[in-house]
Amino acid sequence: MTALGTRSPVEAREKRRIANLDGVRGICAMIVVFTHVAFSTGVVLGSESGPPQKGIWSILAVGLEVGLGPFFILSGMLLYKPFARATLRGTPKPSLGPFFLRRGLRLMPGYWLLTAFCLLFLNYTSIDSVWYVLRPLLLMQDYDYVWYAGMDPTWTIPTEAQFYLALPLLALLMNRLARRVDDPARKVRRMMIPLGVMVVIGWVFAGYMHMEHLGPWPPEYWWPFSRLGLFAVGMGLAILSVRAEQSPKALPGLYRAAAKRPGLFWLGALASYLVVCAAPLGNPGTWDYGSPQFALVQHLAFLAFAFLLMVPLVAPKASTPLMDAVLSNRPTRFLGRISYGLYLWHFVVMYLWFRSGSIFGAPPVPAAMLIGKVGFWEMFGVVVVGTIAIATASYYFLERPLMRAGERWIAKREAARNARTGGPDGLRPQQERSASVV
Repeated sequence: MTALGTRSPVEAREKRRIANLDGVRGICAMIVVFTHVAFSTGVVLGSESGPPQKGIWSILAVGLEVGLGPFFILSGMLLYKPFARATLRGTPKPSLGPFFLRRGLRLMPGYWLLTAFCLLFLNYTSIDSVWYVLRPLLLMQDYDYVWYAGMDPTWTIPTEAQFYLALPLLALLMNRLARRVDDPARKVRRMMIPLGVMVVIGWVFAGYMHMEHLGPWPPEYWWPFSRLGLFAVGMGLAILSVRAEQSPKALPGLYRAAAKRPGLFWLGALASYLVVCAAPLGNPGTWDYGSPQFALVQHLAFLAFAFLLMVPLVAPKASTPLMDAVLSNRPTRFLGRISYGLYLWHFVVMYLWFRSGSIFGAPPVPAAMLIGKVGFWEMFGVVVVGTIAIATASYYFLERPLMRAGERWIAKREAARNARTGGPDGLRPQQERSASVV
């Protein structure tokens, strides 16, 4: 028995792993902010403007686009894990009502608050119809594409929401494939088949949307298909994690390698990031759209970065003092908790600082057209301070209270159901404590 006030080594490792996931969310959110400020202040321009404006710093800034991928992997891994447990370990299947309620409360209130603010204060003079207002509220801006000032990064929100809707169907398919065999290893292999198909679809679509006849930055760029591989990788990691729970002595080879040499995986992630910086078949240090061949190479590098970064963070017994020091400290964990708000609001702060939008008496102008008005470090400091303040308020006064209210409602419903039926219908697995997504 563990003494009061102490934790077993296994519990301590699990707590560090959860903290590390929060930490990586916080760091990746700040990387996204850094990258967008670089794009909005001229650190990165198109090749028509000549060589990279800031030399090596422009090249390194472009490569930081890789910071978005881990969010999708986290979504795939944490959300699919209860479904994978149901298939591999025979635990009760997640109830879809609570699942969708939790996902909706995690994703939509903060997003709708941002949408209302941007419509009223930045895009008011651009409103020309009811559909202009309904389009972002219904998450349709990816398909009927219209630019909204301040909402520039929110193309990922429909992608997340559509993954939530598709996940139970994917889990059903993978369960049907796996239940036809009894051997756990064969079950795992069968469950991986749809994930491999998703990776291939995502890779092929990345090349397709860069076809010349579609033109630069076509609406298809915002569609979710090219992110399928990242979701699939996360779901694959969930399967391996459940397999490790099921039989700790039969730890998957990938996780054994990560436990033995976690630093090598991070070196591989660094190498993948440098490939993105080098932009094979493209123009390093620019935001050029690129050819299909360029897109296919970059897509693989993005996928490899996110995969190699995340494996040591989820593999049992994979930990280093450096990893824990970087990711488990209080500031990065705090940034991880408010990372959704950081992601949503940083463009709003930029537009307010640029004084671009109807609140200032003129139609909004895209940030790319405001380059030169302010330097990078000035803008970065303003955006970091302003966004952290807004994200903190959003988390503590809107997001967390609503999520807690949802949990209370779910618990009350389950208690009422148990009272009617005479008891719970089986023990449900403990929820993953690290908030999953976006």
